[in-house]
Amino acid sequence: MIELINYTKVIRKAAVLKNINLRLESGMVYGLSGKNGSGKTMLMRAICGLIRPTEGKVVIDGKVLGETLSFPPSVGVLIENPDFLEGRTALSNLKLLASIKTSPLKTI
Repeated sequence: MIELINYTKVIRKAAVLKNINLRLESGMVYGLSGKNGSGKTMLMRAICGLIRPTEGKVVIDGKVLGETLSFPPSVGVLIENPDFLEGRTALSNLKLLASIKTSPLKTI
């Protein structure tokens, strides 16, 4: 489970995320929808620990991100624009990325 508890991120005196409370259950699939500039990317960065909160926290399976965890375990994330190695198929690129953490990648 992933929880954001009173999560706020302020950059240059502007709150880009303000008092977010969110609970994401394991085994579920979630989607983010919103206008440009609504905070979707910043929310994903927060969940992955790529930004630190000004206030609040992210808790993953009972562990606080940035304290007992530096990055969520068993997570692969691609935020913004994907980039692939030339001369490889999409599947080949994914297998290469999975091998970095020695994670199994099931093919369809």
